[in-house]
Amino acid sequence: MITRKKFLSLSSLGIFSLLFPNLLFTRRKSEYILSDLNTLLKSASNLRKQKKYNQANQIYQQIIVQYPNDIRAYDGMRKILLSQKNKEWQVILMFKSALLLNPNNVEFKQRLYKEYLRAALGNKKIKNLINFGGRLLSEVKQKYENFVQTQPNNKNLQKQYIRINKLLEWNADTQNPNQNLALRTYKKQQYKNFKNRFDSLTATQLEAKLNKLLAKPYSKDRKQHIRELYKHSFKKLRKNKENSQALDKALTYYNTIDKNDPLFLKYIRDLSKYQKKHDILISIETQNHTLKNNFWSALALIDAYIRKAEHQNSSIPSNVSQLISFLEAEITAPNMRFEFNTRKIKLDILANQLNTAKDKILNQCKDMYGISNTHSIDRMNILIADYCVKSGNNEGKNKVLSIAVNPQSYIDNSDMLIQAMALMNQNRNFTKNIHIENLQKLIHKL
Repeated sequence: MITRKKFLSLSSLGIFSLLFPNLLFTRRKSEYILSDLNTLLKSASNLRKQKKYNQANQIYQQIIVQYPNDIRAYDGMRKILLSQKNKEWQVILMFKSALLLNPNNVEFKQRLYKEYLRAALGNKKIKNLINFGGRLLSEVKQKYENFVQTQPNNKNLQKQYIRINKLLEWNADTQNPNQNLALRTYKKQQYKNFKNRFDSLTATQLEAKLNKLLAKPYSKDRKQHIRELYKHSFKKLRKNKENSQALDKALTYYNTIDKNDPLFLKYIRDLSKYQKKHDILISIETQNHTLKNNFWSALALIDAYIRKAEHQNSSIPSNVSQLISFLEAEITAPNMRFEFNTRKIKLDILANQLNTAKDKILNQCKDMYGISNTHSIDRMNILIADYCVKSGNNEGKNKVLSIAVNPQSYIDNSDMLIQAMALMNQNRNFTKNIHIENLQKLIHKL
């Protein structure tokens, strides 16, 4: 007599054989040499990551034929199934069938009830297909309690069991998650804990974790974890005011991991400027421009040369003229034209070509009559103050702030430069006092 339990078992086995026909009904010689399980698993994993699912599945099936108790091949097939839509039920059937073939395998039981847990917490369609008579989450809790008792040293199981108890207490399987305050608070705290999981580690401990990760074979999947540890290590060094080591850390990442990472490029720029390591900054910006070869990479390289010339009171190298020509050819928008013009003015001031600089300042001010963008206006104000300092006109430098605060008083001034400044500032946005305060600080530094 076929009972309901036997019928369901046979049905599961039949569906599993349809999903993976080669697994249950053939023992023909495989094209793969099954002598090294780890090598085969790695090969299947690589094929799966390349989305060659059929080839990966064949290897996983052959592994299961020879190593029926190894869970890793099933985990790989689970990932293949879940790469497609609406395959959650097939995953459950796969683990149920595996458990029928290996009824004493605890790992298969854990995988199956982990899928039940996922279904209990939200997938009503799968929950209905499971067709459990009582409360599914309570059954999952009971099974995990048994798992914990039989494996008391398994910390991951203990964490899962504690979590399931909380979910059951909060009615996570029956209450709307958007209205479940306890569940939402728990998820927020979990996210916060994950985000801050490295905060308690010292720089030495972070370095040890990073070195351990770097010692492993290269993997694209590992790259984001390496980046994260580099980032936290950098931040920890900055927090400890170990700026030289922090810069070295950012440079190591840039030179050995990823030259296109904008975050670490920013780290290097900020610390190079802060420590006045101009040659490092120029080297990095040169590499960045070689890689990107666009307007903004050339602009950053010019700025690095300007910064060095200002700080060391040295001349601008001849190759900057080539970069200027490159910039001009790449201009496609008004903001690019503004950046180009301001760098030309700055270079003229540094080269002591003050008459040429003044003409360019007047032309740029005229182009900015009527605008309200405070940031752009104050960048020109700083350039004009810099021009006044270079000309030995300290009175003119101090007057820049007065004109910015009250431009209307200077609109009819007979001095062309003062009048141009006033007209440029007349429509500036005065709603935030911080802009005037910042302008005052920057002028004072000149």
